[in-house]
Amino acid sequence: MMILRGVAIVRKAWRRAGVAFWSWRFRRHCLRAGCDLHVQGPCVVYGGGAIEAGDGLCIRSRRFQRVEIFVAPDARLTFGKKVFLNQGVRIVCGAGVSIGDGCQIGDETVILDNDFHGAGTADAKKARVQIEENVWLATRVIVLRGVTIGKGSVVGAGSVVTRSIPPFSFAAGAPARVIKSLGPE
Repeated sequence: MMILRGVAIVRKAWRRAGVAFWSWRFRRHCLRAGCDLHVQGPCVVYGGGAIEAGDGLCIRSRRFQRVEIFVAPDARLTFGKKVFLNQGVRIVCGAGVSIGDGCQIGDETVILDNDFHGAGTADAKKARVQIEENVWLATRVIVLRGVTIGKGSVVGAGSVVTRSIPPFSFAAGAPARVIKSLGPE
C-alpha cells in the first residue's frame, strides 16, 4: 500500500513538473502572458509573430496530437481570459487572430486567416479572424479567413466556417450555416 501511494505521489509531481516546463516554453514565445498559464504537453509555436495570452489560458497538447501555432512575423495572435485549446488544434496567423474570453476550442480544430498562396500571379489573401467571447468550437471545425464568430455561439463538429456567424447562434455544416438562434442566457 505504501509503495502505491509513493508511486502516485511521484506521478503527480512528474505531471506538475511537465506542466511547468511546457508552460515556461510557451511563455517564451509570448509578448505578454497572463497568470495561470497551463500547458499540458508539447505545444509547437513558430513564426516569430506577437502572441498575447490572457489569464487562465489552458492548452492540452499530446505527443501525437500536438497543438501547433504559427504566427507570421508581422501578425498578432491574442487569447482572452480562460481560453481552452484541446489537443490537435492548429492556428495559422498571417494577419491576425483574436480569440475572446471563455472560448473553448475542440480537438483538431483548424483556424486559418490566410490562403497560403495565390492563384497564378495573384498574392495570397489574408483577413483577420475574430472569435468573440464564450464561443465553443466543437471537434474538427475549420475556420477560414475573414470570419467573425459572434459571442455565445456554438459551431457543430466537422463544420467549415466560411462566413461570419451572428452572436448567440448554433451553426453547423460545410459550409456552416446558422441552424438556430440561442438565447443570451
